[in-house]
Amino acid sequence: MRALDRLISFIFSVIMLILSIILILVGIGVVEPQMLIDMLNNHVFTDNVINSNTFNAITITGIVLLLASLKTTIFLSLFKSNDKSPILVKTQNGEVEIAQETITNIVKSVGLSFDNIKEVQAKMIKKKKGVVIYSMLLVYVNSNIREITEEMQKQVKEVVKATTGVNVLEVNIKVKNIYSKQKKNDNLDKKQENKENEETAKVEEIAEETNNVENIEANVENTISEVEESVAELDQIEIGTVLTEEQENK
Repeated sequence: MRALDRLISFIFSVIMLILSIILILVGIGVVEPQMLIDMLNNHVFTDNVINSNTFNAITITGIVLLLASLKTTIFLSLFKSNDKSPILVKTQNGEVEIAQETITNIVKSVGLSFDNIKEVQAKMIKKKKGVVIYSMLLVYVNSNIREITEEMQKQVKEVVKATTGVNVLEVNIKVKNIYSKQKKNDNLDKKQENKENEETAKVEEIAEETNNVENIEANVENTISEVEESVAELDQIEIGTVLTEEQENK
């Protein structure tokens, strides 16, 4: 089917290219319109009657152009339906506009809530009665893919409806690959190790601050002891001086 599509597109492109060149040549005066008419009369029409070979060629060309036109029209219709305009949700008090990115982010958050899903990609297409969601998953090895995808489809419909009020018509999921769970465990171990290192650093910081406080207290105590000793020495000196003066007076 893809080969046929490519063939039709190629023939359509060649025909349109030839017609475009002819129109340009006629428009700039290089080719006279009467020359084209004479060529058609001499090579295509004979006495205003189309022979069988010409009839077949014209019929095939018409079919190709018709198929190519239909394909282009359908493509443009799908492109229009896949625009990024917000979704309108009617309420009792008016209308609410919800960006498509909001819904795709909800789908991603629902998918990442599963332990066996590593990565989620999502997009959506607007329909008259709701939206159709397409999601692509990367799951961890040894996961029950059918159970996970069915549960995710169910939760996506419920969460999107409950959160935004948008009706989800379909949730189409594609599992693009599996991922080794050992790497997830390694990441968890690394996070745990980093957390433990941070806690250890905090404990060491607190211990260092405690030691500094203890050192300050010890220095204060030593200073107080030195002051007390100095005061005692001064008292002894004053007492000795008083005794000496009394002896001299006697």
